[in-house]
Amino acid sequence: MDMEKLKQWMDVAKSMQGGDFWGNIFDQEFAKQFMNEQQMKGPFPGTNQQTSREESPSRTFPTIDILEGEEEVIVIIELPGVLKENVELGLNNNILTVKGKVLPLHPHLKITYTERFYGEFQRQVTLPDSITPNEINAKFWNGVLIVRYPRIHEKGEIIPIE
Repeated sequence: MDMEKLKQWMDVAKSMQGGDFWGNIFDQEFAKQFMNEQQMKGPFPGTNQQTSREESPSRTFPTIDILEGEEEVIVIIELPGVLKENVELGLNNNILTVKGKVLPLHPHLKITYTERFYGEFQRQVTLPDSITPNEINAKFWNGVLIVRYPRIHEKGEIIPIE
């Protein structure tokens, strides 16, 4: 690597951040302090903080798996603690939508720490095929919504070649 370019890059980083950028990066005490601050912000055990959907955008609820076979497609949607009556499933073209509400298990108790999701949710997933709602079969079993539909292999018209 060209040392002059490296030096220029380091100077740009220092001017963008201000202060002793590289000294802070390699300073063990600064790194420990930074990690402690991040732990206090995040949903880590022992922080005595309630987490919410807004604090952890990388988490998605509910989790969804799509399994594709030659003859059928299966969509598995995990809905732990959700009642079947609180779930709605919809289809628009090849977009499957699941929405509903997760109620707290003990609403009269104060939540001091949680990793579970509570509240209203909605997820959309694009199915690999275009289907109609009457082709879908959905079953709710032990907090898992299993959606299946058969794959229809349409044979197009054969066009004669002259």
